[in-house]
Amino acid sequence: MVNKKSKKPERRSFADQSTEQKILEAARKEFGEHGLDGARMQSIANRAGVNKALLHYYFRSKEKLFEVILHSIASEIWQTIRLELSHQPKNPDLKTAIRSLVSSYILTFAKNPEIPAILLRLLLTNDKFFPVIVEKIIDAVGDGPKLLFLTFEKEMKAGKITKTDPMQLIMCVMGMIMVTFFGKPIFQILQQKTSMLIAVNTDTFLHERIDFITNLVFDGIKEHKS
Repeated sequence: MVNKKSKKPERRSFADQSTEQKILEAARKEFGEHGLDGARMQSIANRAGVNKALLHYYFRSKEKLFEVILHSIASEIWQTIRLELSHQPKNPDLKTAIRSLVSSYILTFAKNPEIPAILLRLLLTNDKFFPVIVEKIIDAVGDGPKLLFLTFEKEMKAGKITKTDPMQLIMCVMGMIMVTFFGKPIFQILQQKTSMLIAVNTDTFLHERIDFITNLVFDGIKEHKS
């Protein structure tokens, strides 16, 4: 009787992980610059320093690779937001909650500049993947939006902030976050026209931006007692 050896789960080597990581980093840049339709597998392979056959070995198609990138985007945003929230009080006030939201997205996008570029292309082309990534990001942040809205309602009922449409608030916050990255070409033209120094890529600017958005939003909705 032949003894059947049990199959052990395959362990991926460090080299395999390193190659896959190089491919993912190259794919992010390619998708960020050209979108899903414009991206080419050969270009991704060239960026990663691998041959095209090996690229297809790891990821069967361009669409499959793009889906993996979207999953990683949602995961990174989730990790940043969770980390940010873990440092906040259990029941934060509205200003703290707003700052946490603003900080999480700005720091994530700054660390991964391909993310806003990919999201913008998905939005402008009404890509079928856009609702998917938005849903994944919303799922990833868990109770974050719910906590924000509950805090908003609580402080509005307490008379600490003016009567405000919460959806308008969120739209304003997200708009100011996104223009930080989408508006860079405009800022560059402003620099040429006005000789203003706008160092939008520095850590100092980003943290000043976080404080500015937070203060502008909160000061705009807080109740000013006469």
